[in-house]
Amino acid sequence: MIPLVVRPEPQASSLSQALLAAGHQPVTSPLLSFVEGNELNRLPALLSSLSSADYVIAVSVQAVNFTHTALQSKGLVWPKAHYIAVGEATGNAFATVGVLGAAVPDDPRSEGIIALPGLDELTERRVVILRGNGGRHMIAPTLTGRGARVDYCEVYRRQYLQDPDGKLLKSWQSQGVDSIIITSGGLLSHIVQLATASAKDWLLSRLLIVPSIRVVEEAKELGFTQIINAEGASNQALIAALDERNPNDRQD
Repeated sequence: MIPLVVRPEPQASSLSQALLAAGHQPVTSPLLSFVEGNELNRLPALLSSLSSADYVIAVSVQAVNFTHTALQSKGLVWPKAHYIAVGEATGNAFATVGVLGAAVPDDPRSEGIIALPGLDELTERRVVILRGNGGRHMIAPTLTGRGARVDYCEVYRRQYLQDPDGKLLKSWQSQGVDSIIITSGGLLSHIVQLATASAKDWLLSRLLIVPSIRVVEEAKELGFTQIINAEGASNQALIAALDERNPNDRQD
C-alpha cells in the first residue's frame, strides 16, 4: 500500500522506514512540529511545590520531553509525586527520563484518566497537568470538583504546516496515496482543514489508520468511512492495522 505519514519528526522517518521494511511504499509528509511552550518558566515553582501525595499528569511524549529538558537546564529533577501518562508511549517517555511507575489508563481519553484509582478523592491535593497549547479541557474541572487544586502548564506548542496553494494534496494524489496514518486528533483535524472542496472527497475516501477509539469517533464525525483502530501509536501497532486491509478491497 501507499500510506501517507504525517506525524512529526523523528517519528515520521522511523515509521516510514518500518513501513518500507514491511513492503509498503510510504509518502512521508510531516505536518506538525513542536516548539517550547509559553509557560515553561512556571515549571520550577509549580513542581517544587508538590508533595509526594500530589499528582503530575503528562498528556503526551512531548510534554514529558520538554519538561525534562527545562528541568535539566536549571539543574532540577522531577519531584517525588504520583505520575500519570495518557498512553503507553508517554509512560515509556517517563521511564526514559527516570520517572518509573507512572500510571497509564487503559482508555487514553480524558475519561480514562479521571477514572484511575486514587483520583476519586483529592481534597487538599495538587495536580499539575503538563500539556501543549490547548486540549484536555475536561480533566481540570472534574478534578477540581473532587477537591484538587489543578494547574495547567503549557510546556510546548504545536506548529502545523500550512498549504495555502493546495500543493500538498495534489502531490499526495499524484503519488497514489491510498491510506493515511494519523496519530492524533489534532493532526486529523488539520489534514481535513488542508483539503480544498475539490479534494475533500478524495481525502475522506482514503483508508484511515488511527491510534485510539477517541480518534475513530472524531474521524467518523469528519466523514471518513474506512477507519481502522490500531489501538496504539507504536510503529508495530500502526503497521499491523494497515496490514489488516487487503489493498484490493479498497474502493475509490
